Amino acid sequence: MMRRTRIATGIIATALALTGCGVSYDAPLLASIEGRWMCDVQRYTFDEVGDIQAELDARLAGNGVTSDQYRAFKDDLIDSPELRGTVAVEFTNYCDTGS
Repeated sequence: MMRRTRIATGIIATALALTGCGVSYDAPLLASIEGRWMCDVQRYTFDEVGDIQAELDARLAGNGVTSDQYRAFKDDLIDSPELRGTVAVEFTNYCDTGS
């Protein structure tokens, strides 16, 4: 009986730990990347649809950002007006300067 209880407790503890561990990311960096990306993707011409994702992937990798971090950031944009505001400011500043 002791062994079964320990295994079940271990499974539950592991599940809770994994559920509570979100992906961490640098919000200001990702807001900057996203704001600039939103501007650039409108200005660039891509030969193939897949080229859009390749450009974004290269941009993320060049900044040391993983796809998991980017997905977590994008998910958080849904519920965070503050984060969306930061992206909007970056977008406006970057696009208005024509960089």
